[in-house]
Amino acid sequence: MRKPILLTALLVFIGISAMMAQPVPKISKSDVPKWLKPISVKPQQINLDDISLGYYYELLEEQVHLGEQTHYHNTTTVVSDEAGAENAGHLEVEFDPSYQKVFIHRVEIEREGKIQNRLDLSKFKVIATENDLKRFIYNGSYSAFTILDDIRKGDKIRFSYSLVGFNPVFEGKYFESCYLEGGEPSGLVHIVYVVPEGRILNIRKQNGAISEKKINKNGLNYYYWERPSQLTDGYVDYVPYWFNQNPRVEVSEFSTWRQVAEWAKRVNPIHKLKPGTELHSFVQKLWAESNEDQELFFEKSLDFVQNSVRYMGVEMGEHSHRAHNPEIVFKQRYGDCKDKSLLLASMLADKGIESSLVLANTYQDKELDKVQPSPAAFNHMVLSVFINSQMKAVDPTISNQGGPVMERYFPPYGQVLSINSGTHLDELEKSTKDGFLVRFEDVFQLLGGDKANLKVFTTYRYNEADKMRSYLKENARNQIQNDFEDYYKGIYEKAKRLKPIVVEDNLEKNVLTIAEEYLLESYLFKEDGQKQKYAPAFSKPIYERLPKVSEDRMLPIALSFPIDIEHVIKIVNKDNIPVGSLNFDDFVEEDAYFFSRSIKTNKDTVLIKNVFITNDSFIPMEKSSKYLEDFKKIENNVTYILFASDDGKINLGDISNFKFNIWVTLVFLFVAGLTVWFIWAKYNRSKPTGFINLEHAYEETSIGGWLILVLIGSVISIAQTILMSFSADSPLNANQWELAKAYNIDNGPLYYIFLAIILVFNAIGLVFTIYTAILLFKRRDIFPQTFVFLRIGLFIMYIVMFIFIYLLNPSEFTLGNELGRSIWEMLFMILWCFYMIFSKRVKRTFTVPYKAETYPNESDEIEGNLAPNNDPKY
Repeated sequence: MRKPILLTALLVFIGISAMMAQPVPKISKSDVPKWLKPISVKPQQINLDDISLGYYYELLEEQVHLGEQTHYHNTTTVVSDEAGAENAGHLEVEFDPSYQKVFIHRVEIEREGKIQNRLDLSKFKVIATENDLKRFIYNGSYSAFTILDDIRKGDKIRFSYSLVGFNPVFEGKYFESCYLEGGEPSGLVHIVYVVPEGRILNIRKQNGAISEKKINKNGLNYYYWERPSQLTDGYVDYVPYWFNQNPRVEVSEFSTWRQVAEWAKRVNPIHKLKPGTELHSFVQKLWAESNEDQELFFEKSLDFVQNSVRYMGVEMGEHSHRAHNPEIVFKQRYGDCKDKSLLLASMLADKGIESSLVLANTYQDKELDKVQPSPAAFNHMVLSVFINSQMKAVDPTISNQGGPVMERYFPPYGQVLSINSGTHLDELEKSTKDGFLVRFEDVFQLLGGDKANLKVFTTYRYNEADKMRSYLKENARNQIQNDFEDYYKGIYEKAKRLKPIVVEDNLEKNVLTIAEEYLLESYLFKEDGQKQKYAPAFSKPIYERLPKVSEDRMLPIALSFPIDIEHVIKIVNKDNIPVGSLNFDDFVEEDAYFFSRSIKTNKDTVLIKNVFITNDSFIPMEKSSKYLEDFKKIENNVTYILFASDDGKINLGDISNFKFNIWVTLVFLFVAGLTVWFIWAKYNRSKPTGFINLEHAYEETSIGGWLILVLIGSVISIAQTILMSFSADSPLNANQWELAKAYNIDNGPLYYIFLAIILVFNAIGLVFTIYTAILLFKRRDIFPQTFVFLRIGLFIMYIVMFIFIYLLNPSEFTLGNELGRSIWEMLFMILWCFYMIFSKRVKRTFTVPYKAETYPNESDEIEGNLAPNNDPKY
């Protein structure tokens, strides 16, 4: 942390030096302006139960005269509780003395109907505030403040003042955004804009803000709002910055984005370097080192501006939006975003490389086109460069970037305004990537007892490599190692670093890897009151990036973007002892995010791989409930606990090899035998139920048409059913019954019931599958209904399986995913059932009864109705 501290100290020194070089600004006293519009509405009563600060505003008034460049502010504060006296009695005015003057009009207290005049300029203190120092910005701001003594509950504090002067960098044009409602209610909000005739003030109302009223007086147009301010929802976590439902109005004398771009171009023209200056000589040196190759020169120039010109802004007065001369920035080796961007643009222009300064908003990557055009829509400046018939966007404020210059990361700022061709907002081409951004590989080598050796290999690519490279350069090595060790101590008890971290940085490919090694004295653990040991596998890098929102969330959810994390966890048994067999895959996928988990085994190793990707910076409001559902599943999946034996080994229970359970096999044979008896003694002798109307007057002597596919499918079904009944996943496998213990399934009895039901289904299904094939070959009249009954039974089995899967692990169950695995099979079952019910070939083929008896003769009913040529074959 040494570097940021030193920079902050240097910036404070610069600020102190600047303050010492100029006198402390003075404030004055005056009467209220004569052009003010009187208030015509009385403030409403406030429900004190809505007040949390101990005071509230009975009146919030702001009037702005564009012609006289004056802001008038007036507040009436009511102290509703003793706790509010401290803050309510602090009066403060912030201003920039380089272009603003302060005039105090009134400071008074109303107590029990009597007015106390408290306006005394000698009690106001004027100090430099510099509230942006933490962002390495010195803006020259000052604060004039006073603290009122003897403030009591029930007092009304009236304070009014004017700020005279607009920032000249905006060339006399005015713009502002003003909220009509906020987190605390107010008795009355009174906002007025006084506009001289001939000037156009564009007004855009957002989030249901009420329309303005207008009057004309003495050649001035008064646009105003008068209304109470209602209580709105307070701060909510993980809401996108651009999503704010509070009513507000945006006013601006800029009508279009083109006007904003033209203003920015006038304020920040690209400079032509003067021959013989230090900057020009430096550019010539870089050009020679680049062998007059434009792309290489671009890369060297960008590296210099990003890494050798540190980020620090002196933004006093006009320099809030006007960049300093590139020659000055080059000499002092520091500047803010516009200073660095203009410096780079001027260096490139000297060698004929075209570029354009670009205005961006680092907070609002969405819906910028919905705000009123003005310079306030942006808070950042970057550069787009046109080289070798390509456009490349770069951010000169990002340091320590690696990789080829044309492939370097550019943040997803969303819509931006190019000042060279800024007729409208554009979204710069997003940087593309191939593969993960960060890959964590945690290898746990079990050592016996509760101990494990943990080796961590982390690979950072693209923008993640840039960020980690900066972190490593800006912090002391010992501090970094302590931070890394503390990270794992927060997950695993008694983690101890065994070796110094090893960093490998391939700047050319922009790939940075870090290797760590720890001893975990208590990796295996027991829960309170239990004897069972567990081995945890926790994907903290994914979990800590998941938004944690409330259950009733009905707002869009902000996501970190871009994220592409791959977390691989390997747990290796001691002495190469096999861990057992397991193969499981699951995923969650939505437009804005993707998560997958796979669990596999390989000899002595359990391999868990989790992937989390964000495809956008937010989840839409209508998808927030779906995210809440997915969050529960992801949260459960990123924490995995394995059963461990007392001697510290993983044992999953090997189901890959089939092993008979004699008692389960006897039950299977018993159920199968009962099914055979039922068929032989009862069902086989029966007649068709009648819901499929067979045409006994016709008799197909062979199986043809689509029935050929049914015949082939029946043979395949017999083979599949036999294989499934005696597969490793079958309940006949003794290892399946051991899984409840091996995986520490909390609801073990329910799991056993699940296996028993599947066992019964398998036994009945196997017998009926074979029997149905026999009926098919014999063309028995009960084959069509038996075929349909068997498919209905299979469908019921699927439903039962889904229900039990949900009951066993509801947090991981997603109907879409589970149903998707069998949806095509169920669809084909339904289609074939319809075929059996409605096909004439089926009705005329399966006419052989159990006994050689003759069905009623139907020939009289159909004689002559069907000619041989009309007999459909399908």
